[in-house]
Amino acid sequence: MIKLPKLFPEDEKGSLIITVLAMMVILTVIGLSLMSFVASNYDLSVKGTYNANAISVAEAGLDMSVYTLNTNVAFTGYSTPQELFNDPVQGRGVYTTVVSNTASSNAKTITSVGKVYRYGSSNKLVSTRKVKVTTVGTGSPGYAVQSGPGGLILSGSANITNADVYVNGGITLNGAAKIGTSSQPLNVNVANMQCPTGASPGPTYPTVCSTGQPITMAYSTGIYGTVCATGQTSTGPNNNIQGGSGGQGLKVGCTAPPVSTPTYDKAAQVAAVTVTGSGTSNAYVCNSWPFDRTWPAKLKLTGNVSIDGSCNVVIKGDAYITGDLNIGGAATIKIDDSVGTTRPVIVVDGKITLGGSARILANSQGTGAQFISWKSSAACNPNCTAVTGTELKTSQALETINIGGAVNLPGMIFQAYWGKITLGGSGNVGSVIGQTVDMSGAGTVTFGTTLSSGSKTWTVTSYQRLKLNQN
Repeated sequence: MIKLPKLFPEDEKGSLIITVLAMMVILTVIGLSLMSFVASNYDLSVKGTYNANAISVAEAGLDMSVYTLNTNVAFTGYSTPQELFNDPVQGRGVYTTVVSNTASSNAKTITSVGKVYRYGSSNKLVSTRKVKVTTVGTGSPGYAVQSGPGGLILSGSANITNADVYVNGGITLNGAAKIGTSSQPLNVNVANMQCPTGASPGPTYPTVCSTGQPITMAYSTGIYGTVCATGQTSTGPNNNIQGGSGGQGLKVGCTAPPVSTPTYDKAAQVAAVTVTGSGTSNAYVCNSWPFDRTWPAKLKLTGNVSIDGSCNVVIKGDAYITGDLNIGGAATIKIDDSVGTTRPVIVVDGKITLGGSARILANSQGTGAQFISWKSSAACNPNCTAVTGTELKTSQALETINIGGAVNLPGMIFQAYWGKITLGGSGNVGSVIGQTVDMSGAGTVTFGTTLSSGSKTWTVTSYQRLKLNQN
């Protein structure tokens, strides 16, 4: 019989057990360290999520406070916590806000504190964040929406809020378009000054029509407010004209007197020019970095002017452009504080186009600018001093201003002097004036002239995150 050798001699058994135990201890330590690392990272991730949620809650408080300020100028903030969400994933989020006056009557600060609690009965506070913005109030004189004989056209789901509407011609509403809301009715005046009809109405155009309804409405459209329309007897196919809360609805038999669109002395501004440059000059448009430019007062730019990309332009007074003006991209135009309360006027011989995410901002005193397109289809273009009759009927259909995108133009006035102004987006605008005003967007345009809170639109001009003990 063959005797096999021992795999583990007797004197080595003890050392093997010690080795195995040491390896088990090392592996246990490594496992515990990994568990601690994973748990620590998880806690950091959860804490980061709660902190981000608290910032979002605080910013929601800012948004709601700006909205409320635009409906009630005496609003001082939400002193009682307002709940934004309460669910197992996000927890419970609440905000409080304080609206404070500043040394300037055109500015207010809004401070918002967002808090997030754990979901459930424990209601444990896990994150608090504080943010602050400065808002500036801007306004525009006259009516917010005013048109000549070409009238006001609304289509799609375009809405007008916070504005008095004055139309020399007629109003046409299609799609799901609306003027006013049941809770915020508007004053709407329609003079029915759009006769004789036809493509060639002759020299007597425009005069007040003796027959017909000046307001035509599709089934799903609506007007809420007090409506004075010369010759209007119908409230629409679905009783579309209603008073809402505080409005009178259609005032049958009411005569709205024609009100001419505002006039302007272009010749005087051109004669006052002291600085002349090319519309493509790098001194006035951003052809190269750095992208900061200043337009001095009494400026004339020849040819087309394009302000786009990340170009920043500060306007210090009146400007005259002999070609088209295009503002787009992420460009910003700021009205300089040096103009005080005197509104600069930008007269453009050609077409004015705004798009992208471009912004035009009022100065610290709430002063905006007026943009006028002088373009027409008349033989006297671009230096017409009077356009009437058939030439006016043709010119009122020519688009000379186009504003698209989600505009941020508080306190700014846009006037298509002889033609049509088209708004294809949503956002804030001071006022729009044209022989024809065409709103074909899918959103609400909030105007800043006759607001329920007064005569200003409040918009954010600066933002900062604060420490909890910082004011």
